[in-house]
Amino acid sequence: MFEDPVRYHPVLEDAVLSPSDIHEILSLLQTELPAQSTSGSETTRLGFSLEERKRRRKISNRESARRSRFRKKKHLNNLTDQVNQLKVENRELKNRLCVATHHCQAAQSETDRLILESIVLQQQLAGLCQILQHSMQLH
Repeated sequence: MFEDPVRYHPVLEDAVLSPSDIHEILSLLQTELPAQSTSGSETTRLGFSLEERKRRRKISNRESARRSRFRKKKHLNNLTDQVNQLKVENRELKNRLCVATHHCQAAQSETDRLILESIVLQQQLAGLCQILQHSMQLH
């Protein structure tokens, strides 16, 4: 009716155990329970079992906390790297903006100079046209 628990266990069917897991399981199986009195044998066994579970849970919690600290540290390092990269990119963009602003100001100065030159040339042309008209009227 019942299968041999050593040969087959449905919960562990697909489980992958690390060497440390196997060592811990074997050490638990090899651990002998302390001598028990006949009146409190169940209590002592349950007490040992509870203590063992507490010890294992404590170890598991410590390992989980260690992994969590590692993940947080890795995340912080990634964020720090990203901040540094963004600072470099920001500096480069500011430099490009400064160069573009300088080019824009130079172009505006050149435009202003050309407009002034155009006005002077138009005035000179107008003056020449008046001289030409005046000289044609005399002849």
